[in-house]
Amino acid sequence: MMPMVESESKQYVVFKLGREEYGFDVSTVREIQSMDQITAVHGSVGYVEGVMNLRGKLVTIIDMRKRFGMGPPTEKTETKIVVIDAPDAPVGFIVDEVTEVIHISKDSVEDVPTPIASKIESEYVLGIAKRDDRLITLVDPIKILDLSVGSEAGPRRS
Repeated sequence: MMPMVESESKQYVVFKLGREEYGFDVSTVREIQSMDQITAVHGSVGYVEGVMNLRGKLVTIIDMRKRFGMGPPTEKTETKIVVIDAPDAPVGFIVDEVTEVIHISKDSVEDVPTPIASKIESEYVLGIAKRDDRLITLVDPIKILDLSVGSEAGPRRS
């Protein structure tokens, strides 16, 4: 017989976009940066803010508000860039504020309800974590990148 194991949990970097909270699995996050000089790249899609130099490496910067179709912040934010290690090169996501790193147990994560899932790009939403009176949408930053690239590539051929 297998010994009882405590509910599996993972650590997440929790960040805000407006009043909504989101989380990236901490294993995908390389670092968290303050807003720095971002150089625009002519002809890039609207949610790509540009690139920045991070210790000699070029990092593509994506504005999460624009990526999710949100307007600009209505109040002052503690804007940060969450840098992840993507397969090709590091990518930074601009978020309103990084609030904490927390453990979330698998038991507290539920699938996105069907009526909501059809309205958002649910491929990159891993689930919604219930924590006290908060709901934290857990997202996969690599999938956000895959969809971003796929949506700009035109129709796929089989």
